[in-house]
Amino acid sequence: MVVVLGIWGTIGYKLINGMSPDTAEVNQENFDVKFNPKTNTEIDTFSIKTIERDPFLGTLSNNRKKGKSVSNRKASKKVPENQALVTYGGLIKKQNSSERVFVININNNQYLLKKGQIADSVKLVNGNEKTITIRYRNKNRTIKRQ
Repeated sequence: MVVVLGIWGTIGYKLINGMSPDTAEVNQENFDVKFNPKTNTEIDTFSIKTIERDPFLGTLSNNRKKGKSVSNRKASKKVPENQALVTYGGLIKKQNSSERVFVININNNQYLLKKGQIADSVKLVNGNEKTITIRYRNKNRTIKRQ
């Protein structure tokens, strides 16, 4: 019986002390310190060196080809200066609506256009999931989706 009263007494004591804890008085000091960071005037330089030893296998690499440059085999599209570079990215359509929005890249800028809208003097005339028809400088062009 003494043990039970001791345990319940300890629990009651902790509850009462938890409800009204003694708060220590906090003194707030006003600091008027200005932040003056040091400016770093050194320039961090680095250089990249070719390593002839494979760091994982520890063997020497003889795969270097001297005097040959790697060229991009994929031919880039050449667009005359008076033409805009236009690519068709895709179609966005809400499920409950028949309104379609086309993703069109004009001179490496992406636009979301609906039928009849104009961006960078390129007008979207018509389009479906596979192709779009645009009007640029009074000429129609059909562009396939990439």
